[in-house]
Order: sequence, then C-alpha cells, then structure tokens
Amino acid sequence: MGKAFESSPEFKAMIKKSARDRYIYSVKRIADWEEAWSLKLNEGFVTTSDKEGNLSMPIWPFKEYAMKCVGDEWGNCKTQKKDLHTLIEEILPNLSEEGTQVVVFKVPENSEVVRVSADDFKNNLLYECSQLE
Repeated sequence: MGKAFESSPEFKAMIKKSARDRYIYSVKRIADWEEAWSLKLNEGFVTTSDKEGNLSMPIWPFKEYAMKCVGDEWGNCKTQKKDLHTLIEEILPNLSEEGTQVVVFKVPENSEVVRVSADDFKNNLLYECSQLE
C-alpha cells in the first residue's frame, strides 16, 4: 500500500470518521486481509491508558494508519504486523488474561476511540471471519 494509500480517498475519509465507524471498518479489514498492525517499542507492545489507568493495546487495520500515530504520541516505535491467527489465538487471549483492553484505529486528529475488551474484539473478528466463508 504505502504512500499511494496514504493519499487515497479511502485513507483520507477513514481518518475523519467516527470512532464507531473506524471500529467497524477495522474489524472488516482485519478479517479480509487476515492481518492487523500494532506498535512495538523495544521488546514490548505499546499500550495506552484511560483516565482510570486501564491499559489498552492499540490496533490498526493497515500499517499506514498505525504510522499516523508514530511520531505523534509514540515517537520511537516501529509498526508490527500481526497475522489474524496469531491475533485471535495468542495475542487477544493474553491481553484478556492480563485485563488489557484493545483500542481500535486510534488517530491523532481525534481523541475519540473505541476501547473494547480483548474478548469482545476477538468475538467480533471471529464473527466477521464467519461471514466471509
């Protein structure tokens, strides 16, 4: 995808959508492409917290969206691709065990985000995958 995608109408439109619309889009795209993107800092994943101190791991449907947040809030991070199987079978269950939620498709231009439990996100992805078959 790369730079051409960043200047595409889809990219420009999605970063301006509501948090709910970005969430729905993300679930569909992650299921379609069978991958998601996170940010990595040193050996661990980047997390964010809400006002109550609840931790969340940000996830994006495409690398270019994740890169929009690098340099803004998380300057020294690298994007990291996660295949759908690993996300569903390993990452989300581990986050659930730790009580860490998922923030889906955060954008620097809008502080509104959808924050869901790892279990709910996993169930949404599994449902979307079942619709593709």
